[in-house]
Amino acid sequence: MLDDTEERNDLSSWLRILETIVAQSANMVVITDAEQRVRWVNQTYTDITGWTLREAQGQRAGELVKGPLTNQQVSAKVGQRLRQGLSVSGVEMINYRKDGTSYTVSLNIEPIRDSRGQPVAYFSLQTDISDKRALEQANARLQHHLQVAQRLARLGRVEFDADTGHMQWSSEVDWILERPADDDAPKSLQTLLGYVAPSAHWTLSQCLKTVLENGGEFDQELPITTHRGQRRWVRCRGVPERHSDGTRSASTWTIQDVTVYKDLIEQKRLTNEKLQVMVDQRTRHLEEANRSLEAFSHALSHDLKKPIRHMVSYAEIVQESLALGDTRSAQAFCRKIVGAGVRMQSLIEGMLAFSRMGRRGINPSWVVMEGMVEECLHEVAASFPEREFCGTGAQTLPAVWADPVLLREVWINLIDNAFKYSQAQSPTRLHFSCVASASGWTLCIEDNGHGFNEAMAPQIFQMFGRAAPDESFEGDGIGLALCQRIVQAHGGRIWATSRQGEGSAFFLHLPRTPAAANERRI
Repeated sequence: MLDDTEERNDLSSWLRILETIVAQSANMVVITDAEQRVRWVNQTYTDITGWTLREAQGQRAGELVKGPLTNQQVSAKVGQRLRQGLSVSGVEMINYRKDGTSYTVSLNIEPIRDSRGQPVAYFSLQTDISDKRALEQANARLQHHLQVAQRLARLGRVEFDADTGHMQWSSEVDWILERPADDDAPKSLQTLLGYVAPSAHWTLSQCLKTVLENGGEFDQELPITTHRGQRRWVRCRGVPERHSDGTRSASTWTIQDVTVYKDLIEQKRLTNEKLQVMVDQRTRHLEEANRSLEAFSHALSHDLKKPIRHMVSYAEIVQESLALGDTRSAQAFCRKIVGAGVRMQSLIEGMLAFSRMGRRGINPSWVVMEGMVEECLHEVAASFPEREFCGTGAQTLPAVWADPVLLREVWINLIDNAFKYSQAQSPTRLHFSCVASASGWTLCIEDNGHGFNEAMAPQIFQMFGRAAPDESFEGDGIGLALCQRIVQAHGGRIWATSRQGEGSAFFLHLPRTPAAANERRI
């Protein structure tokens, strides 16, 4: 909640940080003021609608994307709920892009309130569901085609005389079976059964047995192989005749080619699977967006506020010290203020680096690991001038297919962590190794540092996650989250093993053929 005018005026600065967090989201994010005028949109909104942030600012969000097919009643209800300070969830509307083309969107809008509970802004998460609706319409068209196919299907007729065993069938049956007109094969039950696929023989015999015993209706779809070797599906039906002496089995049967119907059913199944994949993908995108927002909220409420509180407290002590003429104490606390400011700057820069990685793809090339690791090792060691260190095994590392810029970020973070958590060891020892396989390379860096509890291993790769609560080890919990995002963008994975007091080992597996830069983003 925004408690006073000063914090509301500072909203724009926090929006800049939020922009970097949600820039990689597959969903549109729109923030409006109390009058529902656009204050900020993310890049996905611009990509989908064509409206840039500069063009959209100051305009009413609903009016900007309204068009001929936009449901005015739904728009009015959405506006009414927002004016009442209520949220909007799962509302679907047809909106229009800047170029005049339409798209279908699912709206979720939450009011942002001040300390009195009054809405001062609105946060909107919008999902483009045009493809989903298009698939549903395709499903409807398939249903219609199925009905038409059934009406237009040609039916073959088979007549069987149980007394004489004689059988006759119409020319449509020959057409379905693709029998040539001059085929001299007898028209018998055995001839027909010869076209049925072997996999269906047992089912067919059981159904025929039941019909002959009980005089019931026969209705089965069977796979057949035609005279020309084509795979088809036919529907066979026979209705029993009723006579004064009881019910007899059917003497007239129909055979219908339902191959088109079966194909459409299969298409419908595949379409439903594709639709489900899209729904699952959208769900994952929403979950990722929610996790990013939760991480931002955590930083806002704790990691960023903590150095600010320290700075305020130290400044108050400086004021008191200066009033008492104690300049030495004032200078000491001024240095603490500078340290807290540097800490906050580091956090913000780390958050920006983490979010910027979501806007670029990978550009892989062959990277010589030995040279890169040696360079990163000496660069990090320069930040620890008093530390003795020993690095071994770099010469065993191969050349790998990866993005050199991003992979360098991974090594810098891993080596920097090894130095930080080995501060109690002299010298700091690092060992590099690699295991090559048909699928790719598994690279490893081992240190002789403090180590961590392996139960905390999943947490260390989360945003702001740390394995060691001891604040004597510097760090903001962003570096390893960045490493994981980079490795996953290559189609690989990263993990760690450790024993407290005995050091840690970090492994990263890189596939031989990572996703193309234009297809996979970090």
